[in-house]
Formats: sequence, structure tokens, C-alpha cells
Amino acid sequence: MKELDKLLGGIREHAYILFHEEDPRSLGRELVFRFIRYKLENDNLMGIFNISYSLPFLLEVMCKNGIDADSYLDSLNLAIVDTFGSFYGPRIRRRGVWYLPGSPSYELLSRKYAEVVRAHKELWAEKGMFSGRELWGVAVDVSEYIRIFGEANTLSYFEISAEVRRQHEAYRRYPAGTNIWVFSGDVDRVFSSLYRRVDYVFRTRSVLTEDGVTRYLYVLKAPGLSDIPVFEYRITKDDVKVKRT
Repeated sequence: MKELDKLLGGIREHAYILFHEEDPRSLGRELVFRFIRYKLENDNLMGIFNISYSLPFLLEVMCKNGIDADSYLDSLNLAIVDTFGSFYGPRIRRRGVWYLPGSPSYELLSRKYAEVVRAHKELWAEKGMFSGRELWGVAVDVSEYIRIFGEANTLSYFEISAEVRRQHEAYRRYPAGTNIWVFSGDVDRVFSSLYRRVDYVFRTRSVLTEDGVTRYLYVLKAPGLSDIPVFEYRITKDDVKVKRT
């Protein structure tokens, strides 16, 4: 996706990115998983906050996108915080996979996340893994919180989360990452609230034509951007082809 990267001048370090998959047919999440693959293949550090899938299904999705999750979990380059398993089970014990203690509520969830993040960052620090590597966090997907907590409580959760990230040692003592929040479905109050908070907003949308499905990526928000660039993209087994429309 060199053309997009050239347009943006790269993503600013420590930025927050809202990635909106407007419809499943757009395969927006596949773009995110291809991005995860690229960053891991280049020996960076990645934390995935798994909100939407059972862990075995998440690992299968990653495998289909060319990500050897087991290898990256064993090397500790990849950490998975299994929120889905923490709420619904099962809790599968293996290296690099973390679960939240107790039964998380929206009031306590961000603090429990912070403790897990601190614990894995301690491992990275002990092994000297921060040096020369980028740190990324991807949450898939945050719209699931609305189904778990309801809209009003989800809005409160993100308010609390912002405060915890400002104060907790997981984010003050150790290097901070660049974060992607995947959001799926219709725009609502939660989406609008997140839109205001983040530095970048991308949206994927598909159109069904006589020739098949055409997929578009919109850059809705980015530092210094005054218009809304639109890209058409095509996902292949080994690559993502992108051109500006």
C-alpha cells in the first residue's frame, strides 16, 4: 500500500487509528490482518486485543492471512489479550496469550487491560525486545463492546480507558504503541465519540457491480488532510493492490 503510505507520509508514532469496516463484503478486516502480517514479518512487536472471536477461530483467520501465529506467540513478538475468552471461555493456556481476571465490567475493564499490558511489556523489557522495533496494538473489534455493555456504558468505558492510559505505568514506564481500533457496522454515538478522539480514520466499503465486487478505502481523517482521498483495492493471496481513484 505504498501509494497510501506516500499520501499520508507514514503513520505518526503513538497515533490512534479508527478503522471502520462498513460492510463485511469490503473485507476490511483482511486489510488489518495483512497489516499485522507485514509488521510481524519485519520483526516488530504486536498486541492483539481479541474481542470478536473464539481464540481457535482467531488463529485460523490469522493462518488464512499468512500469519504463523504460533511462531510469533512463542517468540513473544505477538501477544494476544483474549477478551472474548475472558468473557465467554474457554480460556486456553499458552505462551503469549493473556486473560483478564474475574468477570470484567465496563468500569474495570481498562484497568485490567492495563495490568495485562504491563505484564507482557515487562517480558519485552526483560528480553530487550523494545530496541529497534515498532510497537503496535490492534483491537478487533471495538463495536463488540456495544453488544456486551450497551451503548451508554461503552461510551463510559472509553472515557475511563483514556484516563487509565494517561496514568497507568504500563503506558508511562514502558514504550507506548501505535493503536488500531477496528469498528464494524453502522455509524453510531460510539463511532462518533471515537472519531473525535483518534488521529486517523479509515473506512472500507464495497459496491456490487455487474463485474463483481469493487472495494474502496476512504481516508476520512488524517493530520494535515483537507479532502477525502479514495482508493480502490484488491486483495490477493500474497499482496494487496491499491490504486487511487
